[in-house]
Amino acid sequence: MTEQQNILLQEDERLRKGVFPTPSIWVEKSQEYLAKVFGENWQDEYYIWDCCCGTGNLLAGLVNPYNIWASTIDQADVDILHTSINNRKCNLLDSHVFRFDFLNDNFYELPKELRDIINDPEKRKRLIVYMNPPYAEATSHKRRTKSGVAKDIEANFKSIIGAASNEIYAYFFAKIYQQIPESKLASFSTIKYVNAPNFAQFRDFFQASFGKGFLVPANTFDNVHGQFPIGFLIWDFEKKRKITEISCDVFNADGEIIGRKRVYGNLPPSINKWIAQFNDSTEQGIGYLNCVTPMFQNQGYVWIDLVEQITHCLHLPIHSRNLLVGAIYFAVRHCIKADWINNRDQFLFPNDGYKKDKTFQNDCLIFTLFHHQNRIKSFDGINHWIPFTAREVAAKDNFKSAFMSDFLQKRKLSKEAKAVFEAGKALWAYYHERTRKLRTPPVDASLYEIREFFKGRNKQGRINSKSSDERFTELDLALKNTLRTLAAKILPKVYEYGFLKR
Repeated sequence: MTEQQNILLQEDERLRKGVFPTPSIWVEKSQEYLAKVFGENWQDEYYIWDCCCGTGNLLAGLVNPYNIWASTIDQADVDILHTSINNRKCNLLDSHVFRFDFLNDNFYELPKELRDIINDPEKRKRLIVYMNPPYAEATSHKRRTKSGVAKDIEANFKSIIGAASNEIYAYFFAKIYQQIPESKLASFSTIKYVNAPNFAQFRDFFQASFGKGFLVPANTFDNVHGQFPIGFLIWDFEKKRKITEISCDVFNADGEIIGRKRVYGNLPPSINKWIAQFNDSTEQGIGYLNCVTPMFQNQGYVWIDLVEQITHCLHLPIHSRNLLVGAIYFAVRHCIKADWINNRDQFLFPNDGYKKDKTFQNDCLIFTLFHHQNRIKSFDGINHWIPFTAREVAAKDNFKSAFMSDFLQKRKLSKEAKAVFEAGKALWAYYHERTRKLRTPPVDASLYEIREFFKGRNKQGRINSKSSDERFTELDLALKNTLRTLAAKILPKVYEYGFLKR
């Protein structure tokens, strides 16, 4: 289908329905993978049904129109396809393209030839449901109504697939699995149904043999702006297997293969269950660690502060007894950069290896003290997080708390941690040199406040990205560079101790 035809479905209409047309680069790639799984003659040996075909992007390039059926909920799309067939711009049969609401209509309403295939156990084994279903969530009443999930199918499947019922595409998968048994499914979608904790009940129901698949950046699809993977995965319902682990090729936006990735469906408990063991408020705290949903996509919400700010997550009160485990949690979640490939990866309940690794514990503590997501501010209360004594940084007055400098005094640091510590000390010392004769800047300034002092704020109240003070910029860059080196040292231990699976 041409780009002009796709424009006929207006962008706002696509967005509300969760419609994301398949780019031609991934259409071609998906058909290559179908050939790898089902053989070079798959188009002659198998039947193909795209049950949410839209304007037919996914079917471009297929060569056997007698084995292809295409249906969609919107009559306007059907009309476009019929016009394309009449103008010989589309290699489909007119009688094989029809309006059909897959989630709500009865299979008795299908064309007889397709219905006969579905009803014949042997032919059904050679039916590939090839699709790019809507990705809209069904949690909103407004979206549920507009996306066409009727109450009867919701009632039938919600008790079976649990929280997966929040996703429209999960209804498609569930109905295909239940009502077209022993068929094959080849579909684009997010990979949450394979690895997300809230899809565990869905995976108990949806058991199939994995063929092949690949992952691509979601933002290569029209209307998608998020940094997460879209997978094209091929399943065989004839062979029932619990989804525990699959391995997929990974392609960049240009269609170049950049590696392979394992996706796990049977994971240990999350890192949040581990850290919750240390939730003890009986001792006077020095701050709070925000412990949000344990996926890379939520890294921006993992921070340390003197006040509780997020209402829907665990706020771990930090004190002397749990400071190190809090720092481990923080460092594990921030030492690896989030990207579109790991966006849905889960942080896990670790093994006991970290307990005896003092170097790892100290590395994590230093990483936490000097990371930008440590948002401690003396404005909010006493700053117990200054790693130095007032004398070490030549402050003009004593600090209100020596908690952190005392805590660090007997701890042996690795060379990478020492480099961070010394870079931080140079930055603090420069701050106190510059503010010695000024009355306003706080003596007990945190790293957050030091950067705020040198960078200032813009008209919108946000801290500027750059500073006019060249010496500060030099010192700040040195600190960030040493912190990256420390992060690289911590990273292997994240996998060794089971916080993540490769």
